[in-house]
Amino acid sequence: MKVTFDKQKLLAALIPPAGISQTKNTLTAVDGLLFECPPNPKYGDYDTDRDDLCRISAFDLDKGLRTSVECKIYEKGMFIINTVKVLQIVRALPDGEVTIDIDDKGHTKISGGYSDFEISATPGAEFPSMPMFIGDKIYSIPQHRIKKLIDETVSAVGQNDARAAFNGALFKIESGEMTAVGCDGNKLAAAKCPLDDGDCSDLPDAKMIIPGKFLTELTKLLKDSEDEVTLIVGRRHVFFKIDNIYFFTRVIDTEYIDYKKILESQSQTYTTQLYVSRKEFLGACERASIVTEDKLGGSGRSHVKLEIADGTITMSSVSSGGSVFEKVPCGMEGNELTIGFNCRFLLDSLRAVPANCDRLRIRLKSPLMGVVIEPSYGSDFITATPDESVFGSRSLNVEKPENEDESEKFLYFVMPVRLNG
Repeated sequence: MKVTFDKQKLLAALIPPAGISQTKNTLTAVDGLLFECPPNPKYGDYDTDRDDLCRISAFDLDKGLRTSVECKIYEKGMFIINTVKVLQIVRALPDGEVTIDIDDKGHTKISGGYSDFEISATPGAEFPSMPMFIGDKIYSIPQHRIKKLIDETVSAVGQNDARAAFNGALFKIESGEMTAVGCDGNKLAAAKCPLDDGDCSDLPDAKMIIPGKFLTELTKLLKDSEDEVTLIVGRRHVFFKIDNIYFFTRVIDTEYIDYKKILESQSQTYTTQLYVSRKEFLGACERASIVTEDKLGGSGRSHVKLEIADGTITMSSVSSGGSVFEKVPCGMEGNELTIGFNCRFLLDSLRAVPANCDRLRIRLKSPLMGVVIEPSYGSDFITATPDESVFGSRSLNVEKPENEDESEKFLYFVMPVRLNG
């Protein structure tokens, strides 16, 4: 195989798949990138009539990525090149033309300018077979909408949890809307948005659990733009086409928790309702987190106490690293309450709130029940009612600030911790 590339175009094409292949895997082929010049027509995801494309693929047996880059092919071939080496070499070469020349024995020469590197490559036949880019449910969605759903929920997804479902986020398409839900047993995040501005009610319904680690990588590829991403839902995999990048993963094959039942059981009635600025509350939590992490004591806790009374949230914590005392003004209705939280869980939730939604409604019931954080106008995820023994039958509508955007649909649910004493 002998092929030449423009250095900058090749480097741009190498970076997305490089993040996939650099995993701790015992298979040598998985630690490398597959170069196909020209693309093999097997997968059908590129125009194989063109003789000026090289397809570059990465696959770790669970998730994979395929992309392409323009090139000039002198000799056709298919080889696997070590990811770290090829990326480092191409980065180090001067701008201009880069040539990759591989003989039948895998002896590889990478040249650019006056520089020549010699490494080894593996026959492309050793690369594991990837899934076909097919599915019976296909959607076209603006990139910024999927990116937003991921950003608002992925922080609640578990990592290496023994409960498989908690390691992914539930994505559900129903009645033209997409809902995303993440949960790790301590916190839950839910968000939704329409698939498009038009009538999407005739689109097929779908439901899948997508691994959280994949979603973290996916959001790096998505842009805050109206450019569309194609979503294809298959039996065992879900595929995303972003420009000339095909990114896919195996879905988590299990039932997701009944998140609506959890929310309803914890939040059917509430005794305390707060209206607070996200910016002020987040700032207080971030300052509190400086000393709440009790690493010196060996517990790894980051507990913070919230005392809610007289229109003020008083936040405090004492650890071996020091102490902190913060006050945040709030609009308050209902009972006074003292409750404890893991500061990191609160931070995860508040940081995930969309930046254009600063006024939050927080509902609480008791020191042992979870807290619900929503936009000040509600979220449509639960129908919580005030405890009449506290509020009576009076209306709890609070005057909204002017120009408040009601397009955001999200909810965060955080379980408390038991305070000592």
